[in-house]
Amino acid sequence: MTEENLGKAAISRDTEEGRVETNSPKTEALAGDLDWDRPDDPDNPRNWPSWQRILHSAIPAVWSFGLCVGISSLVAAIPILQRQFGLSRNVALLPVTLYTLGFSIGPCIASPLSELYGRRWIYWTNLPLLIIFNAIAAASNNFVVLAVFRFLAGIGGSGVLAVAAGSLSDIWDTRDAGRVGVPYILAPFLGPSLGPLIGAYVLDQYENDWKWSIWVVLCILAPVALTLPFMKETSTNRILYMRHRKRRHGSVDMTATSRIKIIQRGLLRPLHMAVFEPLSFLLGLYTAYSFAMIFSFFGSYAYIYSTIYHFNSKQIGLCYIPVVVGFLLAVATFGVFDAVKYQKVVRTKGKVVPEDRLYAAIFGSGLVPIGLFWYAWAPHAGVHWIVPALAGLPVGWGTLTAFLTTITYLVDVYGSANSASAVAANGLLRFLLGAAFPQFIIQLYQSRIGIYWAGSIFAFLSLALVPVPWFFFYRGRYLRQRSHYPTNTD
Repeated sequence: MTEENLGKAAISRDTEEGRVETNSPKTEALAGDLDWDRPDDPDNPRNWPSWQRILHSAIPAVWSFGLCVGISSLVAAIPILQRQFGLSRNVALLPVTLYTLGFSIGPCIASPLSELYGRRWIYWTNLPLLIIFNAIAAASNNFVVLAVFRFLAGIGGSGVLAVAAGSLSDIWDTRDAGRVGVPYILAPFLGPSLGPLIGAYVLDQYENDWKWSIWVVLCILAPVALTLPFMKETSTNRILYMRHRKRRHGSVDMTATSRIKIIQRGLLRPLHMAVFEPLSFLLGLYTAYSFAMIFSFFGSYAYIYSTIYHFNSKQIGLCYIPVVVGFLLAVATFGVFDAVKYQKVVRTKGKVVPEDRLYAAIFGSGLVPIGLFWYAWAPHAGVHWIVPALAGLPVGWGTLTAFLTTITYLVDVYGSANSASAVAANGLLRFLLGAAFPQFIIQLYQSRIGIYWAGSIFAFLSLALVPVPWFFFYRGRYLRQRSHYPTNTD
């Protein structure tokens, strides 16, 4: 695996603001005024001791995993919530849906604030919000309180998705970021996939007390909470700015108008790119649909494996393991195509275009529909349960392959100025669809068309999206030249 380019994916994923900070008036003024005193400057995060850099890398990785486990750990408790509060399944799913929806809002708020106050303050404020709001939700005996505070937990705790990738780029060079970034890349995929399994076993251990499906998230986050006070600022611009103030005994702060403009830019640009930028919208829709299919399994797995195979919640949770194996294969596939195809183009031509990044996506484009058709028609009473379960492997494989390729492509297209907003727009669409899909899956499977054709609908829709990476491979340059934003137009 080529760690250099896997590192680029790691340090650019989700709503990572990366170097957007340099667009702020404060940091622009600072950039020309102060730099590191020497290559081995001890204040430079890349010169910190190894244990310190590993700690600052492990915290966002564990946090992201625990945060995303919280999306689906409550899924196994949905029948319990229905009985206790007398709810329909759709209403009982609201704590899951609203929590996921918060992931579309929180990073957009955290990103511009990190430009003003650095990354550490996002960590220091977001984790307490995540813990407090989740604790209130778990301690409540009122469903409205549960749903509302789960929504607030999703908003308040997801700022890590906006700044963690930037932290990795601050403290590691590109060569090392590949190894360090793998857990962070996998966290938002492994978390939701393992959440139902974790939730099911916790519920079994604690006599079906649904509150423990939330408390378990706080248990995962406990090491983060214990080490968080020892975190230091990693943002180069923030460190230099604070050192500048200290040495000059204070400096002129930004005006309120400048601060408002930074926040508006951070909030509105991803929204604009998600809706009005064709290149960003099409790629966002392509990756968001496959991501949403992983979320649709929350409903379809529960329905199919309980009605056809009579599985309990723990057995249903184990059926997600092939999806996780698919994710691991996707990381390997991305690295292989980067080494065999992309680096070969670099060596032979000396110059590459962003579309040369798309080979892995082209390979993986057919995996998701294959897996979905497989999953749609495999479940039968006379067919062993492992057959439909294994269908999750190509779905996970194709989903993460498309994601890794799309992120590196967006970074190459938009450069440091706008790639963070483009990646944020991609994350916005992913979590919006991820929040919506579980709400209607069961109704579709229970309708007159039956489980086989219900699953086939999603497979056919996925089949319609197969040409997307091919289209970008041949017509990407055309779209780049007509972008609303500055792009790589080679």
